[in-house]
Amino acid sequence: MSDLIRQFNRFAGENKSLIAKALTSASGSGEALIPQHLEQIITNAVPRLSPCLAMVTPKFDNQKYHEFNRLTALPAAGGAMGESAVTPTTQPTFARTGVYLKVIRRKGATTDFLQDASKKYIDAAATNIEASMLQHVYDLENYVLYGNAGANAYEFSGLDTFITTNRTNKAVGGVALTNLNTLDDLIDANMEYQGISHRKALVMSPQMLSKVSQLLTNVRLNQGLTGSLSQVDIPGGWRLNAYRDVPIIVSSSCRPKTAMGTVTHSSATSGGTITDGLVRYIRVSAVTYQGEQLASAEVTCTAGSSANTNTMALAFTAISGAYRYKVYVGTSSGTLYLRHVVPAMAYDANGTPAASTTYTVQASTSTVTSNASGAVETITFLADPNTAGSMVPTALQSDLPLIGTIGSAVPEYVFLWDLDEYQGIGRLPYTNEGGSRFNGLVTIEDLAKTDDYLPYLIKSYCALADSFEATCAVIRGLKVA
Repeated sequence: MSDLIRQFNRFAGENKSLIAKALTSASGSGEALIPQHLEQIITNAVPRLSPCLAMVTPKFDNQKYHEFNRLTALPAAGGAMGESAVTPTTQPTFARTGVYLKVIRRKGATTDFLQDASKKYIDAAATNIEASMLQHVYDLENYVLYGNAGANAYEFSGLDTFITTNRTNKAVGGVALTNLNTLDDLIDANMEYQGISHRKALVMSPQMLSKVSQLLTNVRLNQGLTGSLSQVDIPGGWRLNAYRDVPIIVSSSCRPKTAMGTVTHSSATSGGTITDGLVRYIRVSAVTYQGEQLASAEVTCTAGSSANTNTMALAFTAISGAYRYKVYVGTSSGTLYLRHVVPAMAYDANGTPAASTTYTVQASTSTVTSNASGAVETITFLADPNTAGSMVPTALQSDLPLIGTIGSAVPEYVFLWDLDEYQGIGRLPYTNEGGSRFNGLVTIEDLAKTDDYLPYLIKSYCALADSFEATCAVIRGLKVA
């Protein structure tokens, strides 16, 4: 009995806030929130809202920097030798590396008055949490697919930044998918790096999936199912179409939904190091929770004449919901490549998002400044904008802008994502302990009650680990017609 009492006291000490909510009869206390709604919202929303997040393998790591060994070379080839030979010692080569776990969180609150006034019809607090969870899922999926820690130190990098070995750019206006060889090439690239037995997935838009399904009907049979894709089950209750036994994740983050508006150029004659009269051609695109959007019209930028101390500045109307902007630069019209990725958010010295603060990134020889203080964003280059910033890996410097017309076929992304946690990009280290109850993706905490509010916090402390990127692949610029 004494052991039982000690266990109860320990449980009570660790869960005082939950017990208080469960026992109180005070009106508007949120008593129903924890036992009846909170866990249901978490378990339903996170894996079911995003199959991308349902596919990753969470790994708890009680430190800010998650370290791992990356295999860089196998032992020497040639094991044939004589029966009495002395066997030479050969060793594989590993590189010690890692990723910093990042803080992704948001707060919300519901007034006691709203909770009481609406309880006959809806649990207002639970509804607010569900809406916050939806945006949290959008954040996580965007970082998993398009995050760039080099451009924004507060987010973690994702597939679009990591995948460099098997990276294909089609024409800027897109190339229509006319047969299934394109998907075969993605899967074959994975298998050539010994990804045959790995968990993997194709990520594409619903329109692209429809096109694949039509081509399958016209071209071949698949695993005995006439004119149909096969189907597979993945964690989270998802049943996905599959091609060559590779599940196809339908994502709203692969096909552009909007186009960047007008970008204007100005040039100052002091403060920089740009050569007099230098001409550069530039397009800008926004990356939102719906992926990379269509780029702006090309703008011609010409430096002034002031003893080679010029700057170049771009101004444009901020895109609602943008996470970051991509800047494509060329030395001749029509031939532009990715040179800079600029955060769309501003931060103060503590890393708190603050619309009134200028955010600055040192990019090679250029300083790129994004001012999110109002409706107009400004990016200022102190040196030649054609010099790629450190946030753009070498392989990404061949990326082309996505150009097209909304409402018609537009260039899209298609990913082949190897989900192996050691020989792919399928591991998500996390350190928020509460997340262990929900696959490490998220923790929801009730905060100290303030005045007439029921506050809560949603958080993830995590990052995607790029154990081995060569088994993944991406195509940019594919379109459905």
